[in-house]
Formats: sequence, C-alpha cells, structure tokens
Amino acid sequence: LNRNLDFKWGDQNGASSDPCANDYHGTSANSEPETQAVVEYAKKLFPEDQRKDDPEGQMSTAFGEDITGVYIDIHASGGYVYYPWGHRDAKSPDNEALEALGRKISYFNSYKLWAGGQPDFMYEAAGDYSDYMYGALGVASFGYEIGDDFQQDCARFEDEVVPINLPSLIYAAKLALKPYKDVKGPDIMEINTRVFGGRVRVRAKASDSKMVNSIAGFSNHPTGNQIITNVYIYLDVHPDDYQVGDKKWNMEVLDDNWDTSEETVRYDVPTRGLSSGRHTIYVQAIDSRGYKGPVSSKFIDIPAQNSNLRGSP
Repeated sequence: LNRNLDFKWGDQNGASSDPCANDYHGTSANSEPETQAVVEYAKKLFPEDQRKDDPEGQMSTAFGEDITGVYIDIHASGGYVYYPWGHRDAKSPDNEALEALGRKISYFNSYKLWAGGQPDFMYEAAGDYSDYMYGALGVASFGYEIGDDFQQDCARFEDEVVPINLPSLIYAAKLALKPYKDVKGPDIMEINTRVFGGRVRVRAKASDSKMVNSIAGFSNHPTGNQIITNVYIYLDVHPDDYQVGDKKWNMEVLDDNWDTSEETVRYDVPTRGLSSGRHTIYVQAIDSRGYKGPVSSKFIDIPAQNSNLRGSP
C-alpha cells in the first residue's frame, strides 16, 4: 500500500512491479481499496484550494506558508522520522519548514531524519503516503519508524516507545493550522504558575533555537537563530480566537533585555473578578522575523475568595 499512491507512482527507483516484492506498487495508482479510502478521507479533510493543478509537473514550486494540515504515518521500526522527498534524494521546495518540524520532532524522540538531502536518507520510496500527502495535497507530511522491532513487545512499547513519541505527536498537532509558518517561530519550553496574593504568577521559558538545533552534528537551522522579541499570555482564550476585549498581556523579560534566542519571562495575572475553579492560560512567543511559534497552555485553579489568597496551591 505504501507504494500505491498517485504521486510518482510506478517509479522503478523507489517501487517494484513484481507482485511478490515487499515494495510492489500495485496494478495502477490508487488501485487498492485501502488506498482509495485514505485518499478520499484526506481530500475531504484538507482544503482543496491549496492543491496544485499538476502536482508532479509543479514539484519545484513551494506551497508557501499558508498551507493547512499535518499528516503523520506510523510505521515500525528503526528510529527514523521521514518527510519529502522520499522518491528521490533531494530536498523539497518547502524543505525549510519540513526540516524544521522534522528536527523538532527529533527533539522528543532522538530519531534520525530520513529525507532527501539528509545524511540518513536510506533509499527511495516512490508512490508513498508522505510524498503524496505533501506533493498532491500540500500538507506537512511525515512518517515515523518507531521502536526497534517490527513486532515490538508490549512492555517496551508502553514503557519506552510511547513516552518519547506521544509528546512529539501532540506538538505536531499544535502546528496543524499553519505548520509551514508556525514551526519557524519560537517554542515555549516550560510554564510554571503560582497563585498568591490575588494574582497568578506565570513564569515561562521561550526558545527559538533549542528544539530545532538539538541534533548533534547538524548545523544551526536558519529558523533557529532569531531573537525572542515578545511573549504574550492569554486567559481563557486561544490566541487564534482572540478578539478585542479578551484578556491578553505582554510578559516581562526577566533580564530587561530582549536580546537572545532564549528568554525567561514572567507576568502576574490578576485574579480579582475571576470565578473560582479551573481556568486556562495560553502562552505564545514571537521572534525577530515576526514568526509566532506554537501555543502552549496550562490549567490554573482559582480557589473561592481568591482576593485573599496566600501561599501556593
């Protein structure tokens, strides 16, 4: 099935016409019912207006930063993250964003990057899902080769494979609205909160470089060298849904200077007038190129009579 997609289908450098081969491409593009089902679902899910008229003929044209959608295939095994191109050892026109996301995924699981133009490119795979979802539908498309065994034992899967991969999947999901744009922005590495004296003290760390430049032996990525210029905090509204009148504040940099790619920030959110119970704070950083990074969030619990609060929860 993973050679049956209608993008570079039948390329003998990355698939086989032998029905007995593991990489057999099928009788025709999208010939298998499973392939057809996935393709039809993806076409309903991802916007039609971001597709190219001639995907293979326009392979050298970038999709740009306004594309919506992330697709991730989960395979076993070997410890790799792969992304386009897969049918040839060459970088795609949107490689800056795709590589940035591949590197940030590797920050969580330490997997090697299997992609065109990378040192760990293993072999060509033509007509596969990753190239199709990117080349035909425009989405940020990835695959994982998880674990170290094709049939991983349950204990190792639950204790080792899941803990390093689930956070990376959640991270990728946070980027799904504008993956090619938001992945170039700074990441919120941690958020800490403390409720006291009628306010919630929020402390956060933002970095433009830590995740994207985490792979040993790789040069710094061009999206990971910018200065953090601002960090915003939102109360009970996601930044994408923010409207005038909603609660939003500029966080304060602790050393008084916005001058590095990593900054620690703080803000005291007033609790007077807030209802008791659970609220949500959202934090987002911006770099000197104007890129907003993915949003991170945390629950805060406001006790009753919060104006008289002392200590920490």
